[in-house]
Amino acid sequence: MASTYNAPLVPSAAPAYSTVLCSTPEQMQRALAIRHKVFCEEQGYDPAIEVDELDALCDHLLLTKKNEDGTEEDVGTLRWYPPKGKVGRVAVHKQFRGTGAGSTLCLALEEHVRERRGKAADVMRGKTSFDLVAHSQKIAEVFYHRLGWETVGEDFLEEGQPHCKVVKTIQLKPEPAIAVLNGSKPPTRSYSVRWCETQSDIDRCIQIRIAVFVDEQGFSMEDELDEKDPASDHFLMTTVGADGKEEDAGTIRWWPKPGLAAGKIGRVCVLPKYRGGGTGKLLMTSIEEHVRNRRGKAGEASKGKESVTAVVHSQMHAEGFYAKAGYVREGDKFMEDGAFHCKLVKQIQLVPETA
Repeated sequence: MASTYNAPLVPSAAPAYSTVLCSTPEQMQRALAIRHKVFCEEQGYDPAIEVDELDALCDHLLLTKKNEDGTEEDVGTLRWYPPKGKVGRVAVHKQFRGTGAGSTLCLALEEHVRERRGKAADVMRGKTSFDLVAHSQKIAEVFYHRLGWETVGEDFLEEGQPHCKVVKTIQLKPEPAIAVLNGSKPPTRSYSVRWCETQSDIDRCIQIRIAVFVDEQGFSMEDELDEKDPASDHFLMTTVGADGKEEDAGTIRWWPKPGLAAGKIGRVCVLPKYRGGGTGKLLMTSIEEHVRNRRGKAGEASKGKESVTAVVHSQMHAEGFYAKAGYVREGDKFMEDGAFHCKLVKQIQLVPETA
């Protein structure tokens, strides 16, 4: 039986167009052939940089046209890099430009992401929305604007051409419910969170962060490990595996803002297999309790204060999570580390200082 997955994702205004996710080597080669024709032969880019190491990590869409004689003709392609939500290598054969082919590709990608398909599914867990990002050549900026994208920041040069950054937020369909077999309940785990008082525990926290932010989401190692780490309180969440051994599950850190009655909560992450079931909430309540009781570096920074402001720079898809924990948004969304964020705050009343 033919797979229905590669049925047209989005019908275009021109009914002859359809878009499929490249799921075979043959489809992938057809997409690469379009890119070579457009970027290398037509625009003069170096073939050595046109195909790169990100291709293996991306979802690739192929746009085709059904001719009257029943034959299929390749029209265009694009790729999407899920860890950073980045759209790239958008290419349409010259003879099909101005026919709605580019719009069909972009709308197909939006549907692909909205429906949590392909590699998109791996980075959408626990999210209700996601930002698509593209580095558009300036000549194509108006094309993205017509599709509801917004330009962010200043123009820049990329591979010798003027570009701008454009973004669009996609609302995701609800995640499917977890299947329950034979009427049994899904297995539950118990978790514990501890303040890291040894370098060994801090190193374990850093390994979790690298797995989530660098390996999974694509942030750079230079951005992930920063000067705030030595001045922060770090927390390690663990659980017990089936073999009775301790397993690392998540981490969070508190950075006391120097000279202010405030601290920043950051690097909140849970490894994929432990997400859901309240693990994120447990990390937040644990760090708030630590701050409230004036422990660690948080305690040193809170001397003489009755309360402190907890500050979070949240990715937009996680805003609802923090709102449920009592955090209130301040100001407009902003770009940080290549993704839209918003600032949320919460007042934490401290226990009285001991004499």
